[in-house]
Amino acid sequence: MSLLTCVQDAMVLCGLTQPSQAVSNTDNTVLQFVAFAQKEADETWTDFNWRQSRIAGQLSGDGSTTLFMLPGDFERILAGPSLWSQQYPSIPLQWVSDTELLALKALPVTPVRPVCRLIGGTLEIWPAIASGEVVNLEYYSTNPICTADGLTRKPRWTFDNDFVLFPEAILTRGIIWRWKQSKGLDYAEDFRTWQTERDKKASHDGGARVVQMARAFNVTPSSVWPGVVTVIP
Repeated sequence: MSLLTCVQDAMVLCGLTQPSQAVSNTDNTVLQFVAFAQKEADETWTDFNWRQSRIAGQLSGDGSTTLFMLPGDFERILAGPSLWSQQYPSIPLQWVSDTELLALKALPVTPVRPVCRLIGGTLEIWPAIASGEVVNLEYYSTNPICTADGLTRKPRWTFDNDFVLFPEAILTRGIIWRWKQSKGLDYAEDFRTWQTERDKKASHDGGARVVQMARAFNVTPSSVWPGVVTVIP
């Protein structure tokens, strides 16, 4: 399926004439359906942790760089221990708050392993990871739409053959209830059907709802020492 087929199905189910084109259409009703498709893509994409929304990445240390530019489509980092060094695979980098990092920088000693935080458009890892050290990470992308060839992700519809990166049945149902709501029509049943379908597809996809949890700070990044302990009798 594609944007065009989703808009066509939605319009027919709403009792309207099926269009032959969507994005470049000059009919205001068709353009409304495209706009509702955009709204549905944006909201459903961020409401769940869809499998297709996760992007893998790597950072390479040079011994001095502490600020790494975030990808242009960065939405949020993977929850939990999300940065793992290939040099110390049993010890994840620990996330700290802005004030916690300021406190650590004021100490006369540095942590055993680097800590990290997000600041502005960068990921800060302090102290700097060693030259040649590679850190693996995953993040959630802001781009819910993909070109027909499957090669380019993007935030908005630009072609009729673009497709959404979550199940398209959700997109079609979302367009329907949003359009009916905008026209003052009864959309309660369409909304319930969309909500049920969305929750079901998300559970099958592994896209649990986004939940924010508080975390207690521990000055010691890990209870595991990444070296050799010699016991002297």
